[in-house]
This record gives sequence, structure tokens and C-alpha cells, in this order.
Amino acid sequence: MKHFLLISVFLSLVCLRSSSAQEQPPVNSNYLIERGISPRVLDATASIFMQDGRFSEHIILEKKEDKTKYDFCVIYDPSYEQGMDIRVVNYSGRISKKEQKKLKRYIEKSHYFSRMAMDYLYDESTLTFSRRSGDTVVLSYLYRKNDIDNYLRNIKRFRGEIYLVNDRLAKVVLTNTRPLRNKISRYIKTVFFAPAGGGYIVTGYREEMVKGKGKKETHILTRAETTSYTSSGGKVLTWTGMPEVSAARAGDTVTVKLGGPLPILGKEATKLGYQLPRPVGVALFSHLQEQYMQFTGLAVGLDGGQMIDLENVLALEESDVTLTSTITMAKADAWIFPFLNVMFIVGAGENILDANLMVNDELIDFFDRLPGWIIDVPNLPQTVPINSTIRSEIYGGGATLAGGVSDFNLSVNYQLMFTRIVEANTTNMVNIITPMIGYMSPFGVNFMLGGQGQFYNTVVTGYLEFEDSDGDPHKMDYIVDFEPIKWNGMVGIYKGFAKHWELSMQFGFGQRTSLTAVFGYRF
Repeated sequence: MKHFLLISVFLSLVCLRSSSAQEQPPVNSNYLIERGISPRVLDATASIFMQDGRFSEHIILEKKEDKTKYDFCVIYDPSYEQGMDIRVVNYSGRISKKEQKKLKRYIEKSHYFSRMAMDYLYDESTLTFSRRSGDTVVLSYLYRKNDIDNYLRNIKRFRGEIYLVNDRLAKVVLTNTRPLRNKISRYIKTVFFAPAGGGYIVTGYREEMVKGKGKKETHILTRAETTSYTSSGGKVLTWTGMPEVSAARAGDTVTVKLGGPLPILGKEATKLGYQLPRPVGVALFSHLQEQYMQFTGLAVGLDGGQMIDLENVLALEESDVTLTSTITMAKADAWIFPFLNVMFIVGAGENILDANLMVNDELIDFFDRLPGWIIDVPNLPQTVPINSTIRSEIYGGGATLAGGVSDFNLSVNYQLMFTRIVEANTTNMVNIITPMIGYMSPFGVNFMLGGQGQFYNTVVTGYLEFEDSDGDPHKMDYIVDFEPIKWNGMVGIYKGFAKHWELSMQFGFGQRTSLTAVFGYRF
């Protein structure tokens, strides 16, 4: 009995050691690569459009509660030149406009993702040996938590199991570990594979999901079968269990076009997977800005007479000048190229000038020389407060250069604005440059960081008209020179809604502060 116990313990240790040895991943490789299987199949499990070549899938979708049934065919063809890579042939009769819109959004998102996805979706560090049963080995894995496109963000909550039969890939099963978006409480997807063309292709899948709770619970079953597959090199592939090719069926084909005449080269960019905004837009925006300025020169003259320089009369460097501007404008823009947008702007503004000019003793002599009907200052104060509201008319245009890589984007906006100050009878030209770098978050909000430079002629000339106490008209000419603030920092956010609407907010910080809100519609 004692010997039998020792033998049992020894055999148990041997079995445990053998089992743990099987669970060790191969050196400088992983379980899939060791068996000649590309990890790309795990991407194809998440989305069938991650496969190479051209293929068609016959899909039947059923809703258990109301016995609704949809019968359609999905065609994936990257060589299709008239539209996006994916087409859907509907065999279920006429579908509603709402369902057709959903179908087109599905086509667009799938096209963009299949074109732009570069890295593996699965997390290689989670690929582990799970169990063995006869000639079947089961491996388990998870998908990456970060840098997952919004279109497939549900896969972060999937646990995958890979079934290898005699070291050949048979199927992959995905199961949700937590509730998914769109109120999906349970999800199971089984994707079937077969060797073909020197690798593996998806031969079909079965997807089961439960949405909602209680009386609102909906059971949805999707069954898909691959009916044809052509490699990227043009070779028609066959596989064991391939369905027989039946006669063509009549159905309505839903496709998504690559775009219109604008932007130029837009169709080519869309085909490559770049998501472009709608080409033409109109917007209303409001801009609030406050900045501190310093006068460096001031001269006035009366009725065309000699200009009197007040630079030595006023302590300009000690004076406080604050200019607060509130501007409302309308903008029309168009994308001429995928990377070039041009715009035209018109609007109006209200500018509040709040200043305290420090007075020198020499200023008293200046006012003494003025006629009494202009000003009578018995006791000149140490500071001269100025608070006035000035209206302005604004018009101009500009251009934006933009581009991006992955989730990061860069834009440089240039605007040439002409500001006509009504009360001062003068027009000033302003050059505005705004470079920004942005990050498109998984939930569709673009966060931006950069700066803004404002450059304009600092010497402003004009005149003010007024009447004296006798009603006689007079004109006071002026020349003002000031030192502007050229650069300030900028942060902003941008969000598009339902393809057509867009909202943007930008905040300026530094010596010049600002707030800009833009609400627009794109065609």
C-alpha cells in the first residue's frame, strides 16, 4: 500500500510537469506561429473584412421575438472602382430608409477600418494554452484595450478561444466578459476556418446576441456562409465543405459612392480608407477676445492742421489699455483638395476700449493752447480715463492645410481679415495664423492644441467728426501706434454629429485670451 501511494504521487508529479511543459509558449514565437497560422486570423474573427482578396458571404439574420428575417449577401471587393469595397445585395424585399442608412453606415465604417487597420487587434501577451481534449487543443486570448477603433470597441470585452484540431485551425469562439454597448447583455460568435491558398480563410460564422432586459429582451441570430473567395493574386480558392454555386438571385444592391466632384482627388483618398468631411459647409461663429495693449505713439491734429505729437505729453508706457472684442460672423467653406480648404467670412463686431492714460505736466500746456470751445479743463487729473464702444465691419477669407496619420492630425489655418472701424473711419488689415495638432479620441471628439498669431499694421490713421457748441462741424485727425500681442496659446475640441452637423470650441490663453464657438452644417 505504501509503495502504491509513492507510485501515485510520482506519476502525479510527472503528469503535472508534463502538463506545465505543454503550457509553455515556444521560444521566440507563439502557439499560432509555431503551427504556421498567422495571428491575422484573430483580426478576421473580429471583422471578416480584415481578410485579403475578394469574397462573398451569404448572411441570414433572424429576430426570435417578432420572427423578422433578413436575407442578404455581402460582397467584399477592394478592386471595385465605382464605390467603397463593400456591397450588400438584399434578398429580403424592400427595406426602410432608416435601415438603408444603417446599412450604409455599416459599409462605410467597415471599409475605413479594413483599409486603415495596420496593427494586430489581439493582445499577444494574453495568448495562452487553455486545455487539451484528445486531438483538440484550445488556446485563449484577449483583444487590445487601447488604440482600438471606435467601430470595433466592443472587442475589448471579448474573450477568445482558438480550437486547433490536429494542429489545424478549426474555429474561434468569442464570448463577452461584460455587457456591451447598445444594451447587449450576452454575445457569442463562432467563426469557422478552413485551409486555402496556403493560409486560412473564414468559411462562415454564427453569431448569437441578446439585447435589452425582461420584456424588452431581443434574441438575434446571424448565420453566414462564405460562397466564393479569390486571393489578392487573382486565384480562385476552394476548400473542403465549400457550398455549391447556385444561380444568381434577384436583389437590390446597396453601395456607397466614393464622393462627388469635390474635393479633387477625394475619391482616391476615400478608396484608400481616409475619412473626409463633406465638401461644402456653412457656419455661424462667435468670437470673444480680450487683450492688453500698449500705445507707443499718439498724435492728433485739428481740421487738417499740423499734427501734435503726444508721445512726450502722455506717459504711454505707464498707461493701461484693454481692448475687449465681441465678434459674430458667418463662414462658407469648401474642400478643394482633401488637404486644402478655402473659406470666405463676413461679420460684425463690437469693441470696448477701456484705458487709463497717464498724464504728464506738459499736457496742461497742450490743453491751454486749444480753443475753449473744444475742451475746458480747470484741473487736469493725473489719469485720463477712456471708455468707448467702437463698432466694426469684418470681411475676408482664408485657407486651411490639414492632414493626419492614424488618430493624430495637423492643421494650419490662415485668414486675411479686413476690419472697418465705423466711428474711426479707418480700415485695418489683419493676418491670422493658427497651427494646431489634434488627437481623434475613440468616442469621436478631436482634441486640439496649438497657438494663434495675429499680425497687423500697428500704425492706425483716421479721423473723428464732431460739432462745436455753435453747431459748426470739425474734424480731428489722429495717428495711433501701439505694440500688439502677436502669439497666444490655443486649445480646442471638435465634434461632428450625424454626418452633417459640427460643433467646435477653441480657447485662447496667455496675454491674449479668447473663446470661439462654431456651429456649422456640411453638404
